[in-house]
Amino acid sequence: MEERVPLSRPPPPPPFYEDDMKPKFPNMDAGTYVVQVPKDQVYRVPPPENAKFMELQRKSSPKKEKKGACCCCYVLILIIIIIVIIGAILCGLFSVVFKPKDPRFSIRSFSVIEKKPHPKYKITLQVNNPNSKVSISYKQGGDVSLSLQRRKIASGPYPAFHQDPRNSTLFGVTLKGSEGAFPKEVEKSDKKKVYVAFSLAIHLTARMKLWLLHSGTMKFDLACQLKLDSLTKTTRVLSQHCKTTRR
Repeated sequence: MEERVPLSRPPPPPPFYEDDMKPKFPNMDAGTYVVQVPKDQVYRVPPPENAKFMELQRKSSPKKEKKGACCCCYVLILIIIIIVIIGAILCGLFSVVFKPKDPRFSIRSFSVIEKKPHPKYKITLQVNNPNSKVSISYKQGGDVSLSLQRRKIASGPYPAFHQDPRNSTLFGVTLKGSEGAFPKEVEKSDKKKVYVAFSLAIHLTARMKLWLLHSGTMKFDLACQLKLDSLTKTTRVLSQHCKTTRR
């Protein structure tokens, strides 16, 4: 019988050390960290969620800016409306609660500066503020007109000035003739030495003030009927009747 040849045994496995199970990395400095990620998990930089979020933000930003601008406009309009309403209420309270009196006018002198080529008249008036605590500011833009037998013969501007409470102010107005020649009616009356009747009309705007409260713009109409002895250097006002009306 043939002899059996003994089977050769496999070489023993190399010795196992615990350090062999640790992954080997190149030499790194202190403070360096290595993050291990499973192979079946894929990361993108940035993640898809971030890209979608940024796209939504980009689309919604112009809408937010438009909404913000519209809100600012609405707030500004609302503030203006509130200021106007408060101003109207204060003006109404000023007139209702304090009841300021209208200014009073009178004519102090009347003279003719020029007769030819264009007549000019110089009229001095006195205005009295009867209010004890309310001042009056007369604004530019008022007009003065002189009429003879319901026909306007001269006109001019009303001066702007401020008047304190309980104050009487003298002021003059110069009126230029609206017609080329001196009125014949006046010349005839001078020769006959009879009185001359004129009508003086004033349309003016003013504002009243009490401490920090201001009234709205007030419009006044003044109508004066006056009689003069003649139109000479020594002209005298024989009679007058003036009435002030608030519009």
